[in-house]
Amino acid sequence: MALKQPHLELRPTGFFWRRRVPAHAKMRFIPAFFCFPLKTQVIREAAVVARRLTAISDICFYAEIDMSPDIMTNILTTYASLEIEASDRLRALTGPRSRQAAETALAVEAASRAALHDAIFLCDKSPALDPIRVTAQHLGITLDEKEEDFFVLADKMLRLLIELSDEKDRRARGVFSDTQPYLQMALQVPQPIPAAPSQVPVSASEAPIVNDKQETLPAQTQSATSSNEDSAITAAEAPAEEERQKDEVFFEREGLKVSVQTAKNPPAHVLDGSDGGVLDLWDSWFEYKKNGLRQEGSYIYEDEKLAEKFKKDAGTVQSTRKIISDMIGNKPIHHVTDEEWAAFNNLLFKLPKNHGKSPLDKEQHCFEIIEREQKKKEREQRKAEIKIQKERIGKDEAEALREKANFKTIAPRTVQRHQGNLRSALNHAVDLGVISHNSFKPFVLSEKAIDELRNARPETTRMLWLGEFKDLLGKDKWTAAKTEIDDPLYWLPIIARLHGLRSEEILQLKPENIRSDSDVLFFDIERGTGQSAKSNNARRFVPIHSQLLELGFMKLVEHQKSLGKRRIFDKVNRSKSSKNTFTATFTKKFTYYRKSREIYAERLDFHALRTTFNSKMVGYAIPDTARRYMMGHRNEDVGIINYLPEGFPLKTLKELLELDQIDLSMVTRRFEKAETPRKGPYLAAQDGVKMRALKTA
Repeated sequence: MALKQPHLELRPTGFFWRRRVPAHAKMRFIPAFFCFPLKTQVIREAAVVARRLTAISDICFYAEIDMSPDIMTNILTTYASLEIEASDRLRALTGPRSRQAAETALAVEAASRAALHDAIFLCDKSPALDPIRVTAQHLGITLDEKEEDFFVLADKMLRLLIELSDEKDRRARGVFSDTQPYLQMALQVPQPIPAAPSQVPVSASEAPIVNDKQETLPAQTQSATSSNEDSAITAAEAPAEEERQKDEVFFEREGLKVSVQTAKNPPAHVLDGSDGGVLDLWDSWFEYKKNGLRQEGSYIYEDEKLAEKFKKDAGTVQSTRKIISDMIGNKPIHHVTDEEWAAFNNLLFKLPKNHGKSPLDKEQHCFEIIEREQKKKEREQRKAEIKIQKERIGKDEAEALREKANFKTIAPRTVQRHQGNLRSALNHAVDLGVISHNSFKPFVLSEKAIDELRNARPETTRMLWLGEFKDLLGKDKWTAAKTEIDDPLYWLPIIARLHGLRSEEILQLKPENIRSDSDVLFFDIERGTGQSAKSNNARRFVPIHSQLLELGFMKLVEHQKSLGKRRIFDKVNRSKSSKNTFTATFTKKFTYYRKSREIYAERLDFHALRTTFNSKMVGYAIPDTARRYMMGHRNEDVGIINYLPEGFPLKTLKELLELDQIDLSMVTRRFEKAETPRKGPYLAAQDGVKMRALKTA
């Protein structure tokens, strides 16, 4: 209830009053918005204080305005409602007319609309004067036509007259922005009992409503004659309708064509008197989610875990805001047309795959990024063609070179995420009563449409690391003597392949997370200080594979512990992005290493090692409950959840884990070697371990 009151927000610390400065007063007030803590957790008290602050702010914001905004709103809304009601009643009471008469009426309306457009172009306020005077007289309001605000009202009235003309044009064609309640009421009644005509007297005042109802009924409900007549009218109107609603081809492949219709849906209207800027609505939703708030009926929840999770993805979510800012800006929601929503979707599909990751992208407009990538694509294509002609490359290899020259756009799932973010922000505004409806909703692609778009693109699903893993382990990182014992690139791929751990889980490991029980060494995956787990199921014990121990993993743990390191893989720092993860940093290094050694494959990333482990576990017929436990996935088995809360016995898991053995014969750089007494001077480094200098007496 309180959250639907304008300018009242609920945050984890209590209620706040927050209001943006209206556009007309932004030059006189700094900052652009005001925010005050109300120092109460009681909704009723906060609502009272918020209403008082809103009233005081109205006085401040409109102190220099001669005409109250409430008066303007009252005049404009009253005139609009009277005009629409009169137009509907006139249409209902009008008898049958010829097609020529109907088209003439539309032509007159179009000419009137053109004259209004011309009046705005010439700054001629005279067409708006009579509507203002008549409406003010109807409401009993006295206006001073010499005031500056009167001309502001006249300008708003001119715009309203154009909008009303458009609405009357649509209604004359049978396109209504609102719906009648009768069909829904009829559907809610299980077995309606029709009343006899004599039992339901119809007054003259009710007749227009009946006629209006009949006008919108399907042709099947009319008589045969009227049905044929309506069909003829519909067929004749089809070309005009097609001309008015231009269908733009959105997606096309063999056997399928998808078009998008614009100028069909009514724009959203602002209900709370605010500017209703798209970015303002976004910021309100983002603040709501950042504070972990969610509402279920009359109950409002402040979920700290939800807030923490949202903050972790805040950077990704805000990338949608930049696209909205570049494409639409802070345009009032009621001014955003269907064409602009369609253009927003088109822009999403043109964005490069890795846009926004470069610091340069954050400063550039989306159109500049696309143009830059387009020029780069043209350069690469020219180079490819020169190489093809010069070296006389075969057809298949030439096709691969041309494909490589193209820049890849974001995946359909990423487009779906951006659309979902914007839809959620506008739905939030609808729930709070700020706007009438979500005008972007018809342009959000369905799951079926996303699947269709994905099928039309090259395969992007992850592959399993099979022979490619042997090729990776055959590179210098696993064979060169200069590889140091604490090199993350050496250990992480092997750990992920043998244990199925997530990269963030491995990189967060501390020396004390390597534990032993009944002679079984295991990873203790926990959520501790400076650590995080993806879910509660991620908290688990995973035995250490014997092949990892053979490479000298425990020697690494002892080495890091002796140096007082807090983490085993302390060479990897957290990323500077809002996610603040180790994975973001390590993944870049892993990708760069594979590209520099020419073993890079786009569908073989680090997470595919975990996918490979899962596939191998399924292949060895390991019980699903044990496999889910080791993977850190949710376990649906009630017997495991309720009667085995501490997890599986380590010895059992160890036996299952050891079923999967990989070929490590190509790994010549190993750290588990027998200690031999050394003669002569001590070296600066031994077996990849930096030696500490001996103190001289």
